[in-house]
Amino acid sequence: MDTTHSTENSNIQLNSEERGCQFNTEKYLSIHAYPTMIPALNFIIENLIRIVNENKTRLGHDRALEFGGGPSLLGSFLLAQKIKSIVFADYISHNLTDVENWVKEKPNAHNWSDLFDRVIQEYQKQTEDMSVKRSDWEKQLREAIKHGGLFECDVNADDGPVLNGEPKHYNVVLSNQTYYIENEHRHPILSLNRTFVIEALRDAGFEDIHDESQNQELDKVADGNAVMIITAFKPKSSI
Repeated sequence: MDTTHSTENSNIQLNSEERGCQFNTEKYLSIHAYPTMIPALNFIIENLIRIVNENKTRLGHDRALEFGGGPSLLGSFLLAQKIKSIVFADYISHNLTDVENWVKEKPNAHNWSDLFDRVIQEYQKQTEDMSVKRSDWEKQLREAIKHGGLFECDVNADDGPVLNGEPKHYNVVLSNQTYYIENEHRHPILSLNRTFVIEALRDAGFEDIHDESQNQELDKVADGNAVMIITAFKPKSSI
């Protein structure tokens, strides 16, 4: 699954060291962890829950990889309820430190309760299961990340968790890519649009590709003009 902010702009990419120096994790979370600040989060939450519920019999339950999502725990919070182990990878060490602080329940960890409560609320609405509790889901998320581990990596690195390892290493791969601007410094990942992503997935052998998209206004830190959620599956013969 890919939750992507689409943009038509292109810029020279910063290397990992430059990104680490310029990316402000605290500032990012002060905006992008709150649905009231970023309305597109509601679109992402609603569709991620729907996709996972509709495909729960097709999902493996052993291991997932989430990469490129910065310090955000949104996707993993949902995946951890279905999958035992999550390998959480990002380019920037202090993003991983923030996640580690939350996993270890340190006092300085970011408080995810606002976003997690929104996820629980939407899950209850879609499933009519009112028994789910945020505290239980948080416990499962902590266990899943502890089991999988935190990794600093470039997705293109040969020794990273994306390109390194057996083809059947992960049951689910979740990526969240965006453009982020801070103090006029741009942190580009890829210039993406719907056609580019779908063609790339087809070329890689995926099938049963579905996408949902929603236009959005540019905000102060991200210059994407749309949000896309694209789901694709490997053929059964390759699983």
